[in-house]
Amino acid sequence: MRQKWMRQALRLAAKGGGFTAPNPRVGAVIVRKEKLLGKGYHKRFGGPHAEVNALADCRKKGHDPAGSTMFVTLEPCCHQGKTPPCTEAILAAGIKAVEIATLDEFKEVAGQGAKQLRQKGVKVTVGCCEQEARRLNAGFFKVQQTQRPLVILKWAQSLDGKLTWPENEESPTHRRWLTGKKAREHVHHIRSACGAVLVGIGTVLADDPMLNVRLKGKHHQPLRVILDSRLQIPPESKLVKSARKFGLLVCTDQRVLFTERSHAQALIDAGMEVMGLPAAAHGYEGLDLDTLLTNLAGRGILELLVEGGPKVHDSFLAANLADRIMAYIAPVIIGTAGKSLHAARPLENLENVSINTFADDVLVSGDINFSFRE
Repeated sequence: MRQKWMRQALRLAAKGGGFTAPNPRVGAVIVRKEKLLGKGYHKRFGGPHAEVNALADCRKKGHDPAGSTMFVTLEPCCHQGKTPPCTEAILAAGIKAVEIATLDEFKEVAGQGAKQLRQKGVKVTVGCCEQEARRLNAGFFKVQQTQRPLVILKWAQSLDGKLTWPENEESPTHRRWLTGKKAREHVHHIRSACGAVLVGIGTVLADDPMLNVRLKGKHHQPLRVILDSRLQIPPESKLVKSARKFGLLVCTDQRVLFTERSHAQALIDAGMEVMGLPAAAHGYEGLDLDTLLTNLAGRGILELLVEGGPKVHDSFLAANLADRIMAYIAPVIIGTAGKSLHAARPLENLENVSINTFADDVLVSGDINFSFRE
């Protein structure tokens, strides 16, 4: 039964999507004698945390939380931040036991929240559904450990491993995409949960994408990031025209900022941000991806979704900066003319592999084994 309640809390936590960053996604449920009294999740950065929302829900339903058990997906905070300490709210409510999926690694908490509750007589247990909880907040933990966001490589491919239709070859309108409508809709849900989405200038010039979330209802819009070493992004592109509405960061060679000052300023005047990156041996068109990731983490971005073509994906793999892959496989065969990945080294033993279907398309996803890293 412990897992039943914790998994319900995890499902609640996932609703936070991309709205909670740089805070983690957290869910909580309050139970007494196997009866659900209240539930809540962290809805947005700066707002009440999951524990406080669960207690409020409990009282709203006419229940007294005293003597109950709280299941929470991450260790309750014990410090004053944007909101008061959750440990104080738990103690004031008379909660007798707290089940924690995983401890927090943020330096202001890091085990102190659980310790404080135990010192006040609350029974604290840690570890129920820990793997699922850590995976849900993999980006948050990655930033705490490395000061870089979780990097997710997403691509669509044919059965014969091609990521693009042949260049300069006319295809029916419905063949603009490799995958079908349901798979593409799923990608928008993934985008909405990430802090940023990235492509290279090649994709911009070829497809003129928007890279925003186009779903019904209220959804988080990620920062759109473009790797453009020579500052080639067209002023008439959809990205530039929508820069003020959705946010756009164009990363170029830092030397270009001096040689193309007027052009860079024109792009800035159009509402976007232009950032210079140093050169690197492994990087898309020589841009230092490590510096970019550190910058994104400093902005509070926990997950970066890389959607570019083969060249962009290869650059992240060559620099050993990828953490997770999502490959949508369409039931088509393109032949020798399409472009494929050319990873610098093999990827073996993916972890947490999952397979999902979306109509005729198949999604294979998994985490890159850390033994791959050198």
